Amino acid sequence: MFKKLILPLIITSVVVILSACSIKQVSSTNILPKLKSSDFFNTVKAIPITNIQTELNKSDGHNYQNNKLLILGSVNYVEEIQNISKISGNQNAFSAIMIDVDKNGNELVYNDPNNISRFKSLVSSLICKIGYVDMQVHYFKNKLNRAPNTLKELIDINKTVPVNKRWILLSVAGSGYHMQGVNGEYNLKFESYDYYDEAVYNKKGILLNENNNPINMGSYNYGVSSRKAHIRFDQLPYLIWGNAANSPQKGKDAINKGVKLGIINYKKHAASVYLYRQNLFGMQQGRVK
Repeated sequence: MFKKLILPLIITSVVVILSACSIKQVSSTNILPKLKSSDFFNTVKAIPITNIQTELNKSDGHNYQNNKLLILGSVNYVEEIQNISKISGNQNAFSAIMIDVDKNGNELVYNDPNNISRFKSLVSSLICKIGYVDMQVHYFKNKLNRAPNTLKELIDINKTVPVNKRWILLSVAGSGYHMQGVNGEYNLKFESYDYYDEAVYNKKGILLNENNNPINMGSYNYGVSSRKAHIRFDQLPYLIWGNAANSPQKGKDAINKGVKLGIINYKKHAASVYLYRQNLFGMQQGRVK
Protein backbone atom coordinates (compact mmCIF):
# COMPACT_ATOMS: atom_id res chain seq x y z
CA MET A 1 0.00 0.00 0.00
CA PHE A 2 2.77 2.34 -0.90
CA LYS A 3 3.40 3.11 -4.59
CA LYS A 4 1.65 6.42 -4.05
CA LEU A 5 0.73 7.55 -0.59
CA ILE A 6 -1.99 9.78 -1.99
CA LEU A 7 -4.51 8.38 -4.43
CA PRO A 8 -7.64 10.27 -5.47
CA LEU A 9 -10.67 8.31 -4.40
CA ILE A 10 -14.33 9.00 -4.95
CA ILE A 11 -16.83 6.54 -3.61
CA THR A 12 -20.14 8.37 -3.62
CA SER A 13 -22.89 6.08 -4.93
CA VAL A 14 -24.14 2.60 -5.51
CA VAL A 15 -23.01 2.98 -9.11
CA VAL A 16 -19.42 3.06 -7.90
CA ILE A 17 -19.96 -0.04 -5.81
CA LEU A 18 -21.39 -1.95 -8.77
CA SER A 19 -18.63 -0.85 -11.11
CA ALA A 20 -16.02 -1.85 -8.54
CA CYS A 21 -17.35 -5.39 -8.54
CA SER A 22 -17.78 -5.80 -12.28
CA ILE A 23 -14.50 -4.62 -13.78
CA LYS A 24 -12.07 -7.27 -15.01
CA GLN A 25 -9.82 -8.67 -12.27
CA VAL A 26 -6.60 -6.75 -11.76
CA SER A 27 -3.71 -7.11 -9.38
CA SER A 28 -4.28 -5.71 -5.93
CA THR A 29 -1.86 -2.91 -5.16
CA ASN A 30 -0.45 -1.26 -2.10
CA ILE A 31 -1.52 2.21 -3.10
CA LEU A 32 -3.30 3.92 -0.22
CA PRO A 33 -5.74 6.78 -0.88
CA LYS A 34 -6.57 9.76 1.26
CA LEU A 35 -8.89 8.87 4.09
CA LYS A 36 -11.73 11.19 3.08
CA SER A 37 -13.91 8.22 2.23
CA SER A 38 -13.38 6.74 5.68
CA ASP A 39 -16.31 8.91 6.71
CA PHE A 40 -18.39 6.35 4.89
CA PHE A 41 -16.89 3.50 6.89
CA ASN A 42 -17.38 5.39 10.13
CA THR A 43 -21.11 5.32 9.45
CA VAL A 44 -21.27 1.59 8.80
CA LYS A 45 -18.52 0.01 10.85
CA ALA A 46 -20.82 -0.39 13.84
CA ILE A 47 -23.34 -2.38 11.78
CA PRO A 48 -22.62 -6.10 12.34
CA ILE A 49 -22.62 -8.24 9.22
CA THR A 50 -22.49 -11.37 11.35
CA ASN A 51 -26.07 -11.35 12.63
CA ILE A 52 -26.73 -14.88 11.44
CA GLN A 53 -29.95 -16.68 12.30
CA THR A 54 -30.11 -18.87 15.41
CA GLU A 55 -30.41 -22.11 13.47
CA LEU A 56 -27.22 -21.34 11.59
CA ASN A 57 -25.38 -20.58 14.82
CA LYS A 58 -26.29 -24.02 16.07
CA SER A 59 -25.06 -25.65 12.87
CA ASP A 60 -21.87 -27.69 12.63
CA GLY A 61 -21.37 -26.16 9.20
CA HIS A 62 -22.21 -27.36 5.69
CA ASN A 63 -25.64 -28.76 6.57
CA TYR A 64 -28.00 -25.82 6.55
CA GLN A 65 -30.94 -27.32 4.64
CA ASN A 66 -30.16 -30.77 3.33
CA ASN A 67 -28.35 -32.12 6.41
CA LYS A 68 -25.46 -33.39 4.32
CA LEU A 69 -21.75 -32.67 4.34
CA LEU A 70 -20.67 -30.09 1.78
CA ILE A 71 -17.06 -29.27 0.95
CA LEU A 72 -16.06 -25.59 0.92
CA GLY A 73 -16.24 -24.29 -2.62
CA SER A 74 -17.88 -27.35 -4.13
CA VAL A 75 -20.68 -26.75 -6.63
CA ASN A 76 -23.24 -27.90 -4.06
CA TYR A 77 -21.74 -25.70 -1.38
CA VAL A 78 -21.92 -22.62 -3.60
CA GLU A 79 -25.55 -23.43 -4.39
CA GLU A 80 -26.32 -23.80 -0.68
CA ILE A 81 -24.78 -20.42 0.18
CA GLN A 82 -26.60 -18.80 -2.73
CA ASN A 83 -29.87 -20.25 -1.43
CA ILE A 84 -29.20 -18.72 1.99
CA SER A 85 -28.49 -15.43 0.25
CA LYS A 86 -31.83 -15.54 -1.57
CA ILE A 87 -33.86 -16.59 1.47
CA SER A 88 -32.13 -14.78 4.35
CA GLY A 89 -29.96 -12.15 2.67
CA ASN A 90 -26.32 -11.67 1.77
CA GLN A 91 -25.23 -10.95 5.33
CA ASN A 92 -26.55 -14.24 6.65
CA ALA A 93 -24.97 -16.05 3.72
CA PHE A 94 -21.59 -14.54 4.59
CA SER A 95 -22.09 -15.40 8.25
CA ALA A 96 -22.66 -19.01 7.22
CA ILE A 97 -19.33 -18.94 5.39
CA MET A 98 -17.61 -17.57 8.50
CA ILE A 99 -18.99 -20.44 10.57
CA ASP A 100 -17.83 -22.97 7.98
CA VAL A 101 -14.31 -21.56 7.80
CA ASP A 102 -14.06 -21.66 11.60
CA LYS A 103 -14.99 -25.34 11.58
CA ASN A 104 -13.53 -26.55 8.30
CA GLY A 105 -10.83 -24.04 7.34
CA ASN A 106 -8.30 -26.75 6.47
CA GLU A 107 -10.32 -27.41 3.35
CA LEU A 108 -8.92 -24.16 1.96
CA VAL A 109 -5.51 -25.87 1.90
CA TYR A 110 -6.27 -29.54 1.32
CA ASN A 111 -8.92 -29.20 -1.34
CA ASP A 112 -9.50 -29.36 -5.06
CA PRO A 113 -8.09 -26.16 -6.67
CA ASN A 114 -11.39 -25.67 -8.48
CA ASN A 115 -13.25 -25.72 -5.17
CA ILE A 116 -10.85 -23.16 -3.68
CA SER A 117 -11.25 -20.91 -6.71
CA ARG A 118 -15.04 -21.12 -6.53
CA PHE A 119 -14.93 -20.41 -2.80
CA LYS A 120 -12.82 -17.28 -3.25
CA SER A 121 -15.11 -15.99 -5.99
CA LEU A 122 -18.15 -16.67 -3.81
CA VAL A 123 -16.68 -14.71 -0.89
CA SER A 124 -15.75 -11.71 -3.03
CA SER A 125 -19.13 -11.75 -4.75
CA LEU A 126 -20.96 -11.59 -1.42
CA ILE A 127 -18.72 -8.77 -0.15
CA CYS A 128 -19.51 -6.76 -3.28
CA LYS A 129 -23.24 -7.37 -2.85
CA ILE A 130 -23.13 -6.34 0.81
CA GLY A 131 -21.22 -3.23 -0.20
CA TYR A 132 -19.04 -2.68 2.85
CA VAL A 133 -16.73 -4.44 5.33
CA ASP A 134 -17.22 -4.16 9.07
CA MET A 135 -14.50 -4.76 11.66
CA GLN A 136 -15.33 -8.43 12.25
CA VAL A 137 -15.40 -9.23 8.54
CA HIS A 138 -12.17 -7.30 8.04
CA TYR A 139 -10.33 -9.38 10.64
CA PHE A 140 -11.95 -12.53 9.26
CA LYS A 141 -9.66 -12.11 6.24
CA ASN A 142 -6.83 -13.53 8.33
CA LYS A 143 -8.66 -16.87 8.47
CA LEU A 144 -8.86 -16.94 4.67
CA ASN A 145 -5.30 -16.03 3.76
CA ARG A 146 -3.20 -19.04 2.78
CA ALA A 147 0.57 -18.91 2.17
CA PRO A 148 3.62 -21.19 2.50
CA ASN A 149 5.12 -21.09 6.00
CA THR A 150 8.63 -20.25 4.78
CA LEU A 151 10.23 -18.50 1.84
CA LYS A 152 11.93 -21.77 0.91
CA GLU A 153 8.57 -23.51 0.70
CA LEU A 154 7.23 -20.78 -1.57
CA ILE A 155 10.23 -21.04 -3.88
CA ASP A 156 9.91 -24.84 -3.96
CA ILE A 157 6.21 -24.58 -4.81
CA ASN A 158 6.92 -22.11 -7.61
CA LYS A 159 9.30 -24.62 -9.17
CA THR A 160 6.50 -27.19 -9.49
CA VAL A 161 3.72 -25.05 -10.98
CA PRO A 162 3.27 -23.30 -14.34
CA VAL A 163 4.59 -19.76 -14.60
CA ASN A 164 1.08 -18.28 -14.54
CA LYS A 165 0.39 -20.06 -11.22
CA ARG A 166 3.48 -18.82 -9.38
CA TRP A 167 3.62 -16.44 -6.43
CA ILE A 168 4.54 -12.91 -7.51
CA LEU A 169 7.26 -10.89 -5.76
CA LEU A 170 6.34 -7.23 -5.36
CA SER A 171 8.82 -4.40 -5.70
CA VAL A 172 10.05 -2.39 -2.72
CA ALA A 173 7.70 0.39 -3.81
CA GLY A 174 4.80 -2.04 -3.65
CA SER A 175 5.77 -3.37 -0.23
CA GLY A 176 6.24 -0.22 1.83
CA TYR A 177 3.47 -0.97 4.33
CA HIS A 178 5.05 -4.34 5.06
CA MET A 179 8.64 -3.20 5.66
CA GLN A 180 8.44 -1.48 9.01
CA GLY A 181 10.58 -1.92 12.11
CA VAL A 182 14.00 -3.50 12.67
CA ASN A 183 15.25 -5.18 9.48
CA GLY A 184 11.83 -4.55 7.93
CA GLU A 185 13.52 -3.21 4.81
CA TYR A 186 14.47 -6.81 3.95
CA ASN A 187 10.91 -8.11 4.12
CA LEU A 188 9.66 -9.66 0.90
CA LYS A 189 6.01 -9.36 -0.10
CA PHE A 190 4.35 -11.79 -2.49
CA GLU A 191 0.90 -12.06 -4.00
CA SER A 192 -0.69 -15.29 -5.16
CA TYR A 193 -1.28 -15.65 -8.90
CA ASP A 194 -4.99 -14.84 -8.43
CA TYR A 195 -4.21 -11.85 -6.16
CA TYR A 196 -6.36 -13.07 -3.25
CA ASP A 197 -3.60 -14.26 -0.91
CA GLU A 198 -0.51 -12.43 0.31
CA ALA A 199 2.73 -13.60 1.90
CA VAL A 200 5.37 -11.49 3.65
CA TYR A 201 8.66 -13.08 4.74
CA ASN A 202 11.34 -11.58 6.98
CA LYS A 203 15.08 -11.86 6.42
CA LYS A 204 15.06 -15.30 8.05
CA GLY A 205 12.51 -16.50 5.52
CA ILE A 206 9.72 -16.83 8.10
CA LEU A 207 6.13 -16.04 7.15
CA LEU A 208 4.80 -13.02 9.05
CA ASN A 209 1.31 -13.32 10.53
CA GLU A 210 -0.91 -11.84 13.24
CA ASN A 211 0.98 -13.77 15.92
CA ASN A 212 4.57 -12.85 15.10
CA ASN A 213 4.19 -9.52 13.26
CA PRO A 214 0.66 -8.09 12.88
CA ILE A 215 2.03 -4.82 11.48
CA ASN A 216 3.93 -6.21 8.50
CA MET A 217 1.92 -9.36 7.81
CA GLY A 218 0.23 -10.02 4.51
CA SER A 219 -3.55 -10.17 4.30
CA TYR A 220 -6.27 -11.68 2.17
CA ASN A 221 -7.85 -9.43 -0.47
CA TYR A 222 -11.61 -9.28 -0.90
CA GLY A 223 -11.58 -6.78 -3.75
CA VAL A 224 -9.61 -8.28 -6.63
CA SER A 225 -12.07 -7.37 -9.39
CA SER A 226 -10.77 -3.82 -9.70
CA ARG A 227 -8.71 -1.16 -8.00
CA LYS A 228 -11.87 0.53 -6.72
CA ALA A 229 -13.01 -2.72 -5.09
CA HIS A 230 -9.57 -3.25 -3.54
CA ILE A 231 -9.56 0.26 -2.09
CA ARG A 232 -13.09 -0.01 -0.74
CA PHE A 233 -13.02 -3.49 0.75
CA ASP A 234 -9.33 -3.91 1.67
CA GLN A 235 -7.38 -0.67 1.93
CA LEU A 236 -9.83 1.66 3.66
CA PRO A 237 -10.80 -0.88 6.36
CA TYR A 238 -7.07 -1.47 6.94
CA LEU A 239 -6.54 2.25 7.50
CA ILE A 240 -9.14 2.14 10.26
CA TRP A 241 -8.53 -1.21 11.96
CA GLY A 242 -5.01 -2.27 10.96
CA ASN A 243 -4.21 -5.83 9.93
CA ALA A 244 -5.37 -7.68 13.03
CA ALA A 245 -7.23 -7.17 16.29
CA ASN A 246 -3.97 -7.47 18.26
CA SER A 247 -2.04 -5.05 16.07
CA PRO A 248 -0.59 -2.08 17.99
CA GLN A 249 -0.88 -0.02 14.81
CA LYS A 250 -4.38 1.19 13.92
CA GLY A 251 -5.67 4.34 12.27
CA LYS A 252 -4.33 6.40 9.37
CA ASP A 253 -2.01 8.58 11.46
CA ALA A 254 -0.29 5.71 13.26
CA ILE A 255 0.02 3.67 10.07
CA ASN A 256 1.45 6.51 8.00
CA LYS A 257 3.89 7.39 10.78
CA GLY A 258 5.18 3.82 10.81
CA VAL A 259 5.49 3.76 7.04
CA LYS A 260 7.44 7.03 6.95
CA LEU A 261 9.92 5.66 9.48
CA GLY A 262 10.19 2.52 7.39
CA ILE A 263 10.97 4.54 4.28
CA ILE A 264 13.68 6.45 6.08
CA ASN A 265 15.19 3.18 7.28
CA TYR A 266 14.99 1.64 3.81
CA LYS A 267 16.79 4.59 2.22
CA LYS A 268 19.69 4.07 4.62
CA HIS A 269 20.04 0.46 3.47
CA ALA A 270 18.78 0.66 -0.12
CA ALA A 271 21.97 -0.73 -1.65
CA SER A 272 22.03 -3.67 0.74
CA VAL A 273 18.35 -4.41 0.10
CA TYR A 274 18.93 -4.35 -3.64
CA LEU A 275 21.76 -6.88 -3.36
CA TYR A 276 19.69 -9.06 -1.01
CA ARG A 277 16.86 -9.29 -3.52
CA GLN A 278 19.22 -9.62 -6.46
CA ASN A 279 21.12 -12.50 -4.87
CA LEU A 280 17.91 -14.35 -4.03
CA PHE A 281 16.06 -13.99 -7.31
CA GLY A 282 18.17 -12.07 -9.78
CA MET A 283 15.35 -9.54 -10.00
CA GLN A 284 13.45 -6.96 -8.00
CA GLN A 285 9.93 -8.15 -8.75
CA GLY A 286 7.98 -10.70 -10.78
CA ARG A 287 7.09 -14.38 -10.76
CA VAL A 288 9.82 -16.05 -8.72
CA LYS A 289 11.39 -19.16 -10.26
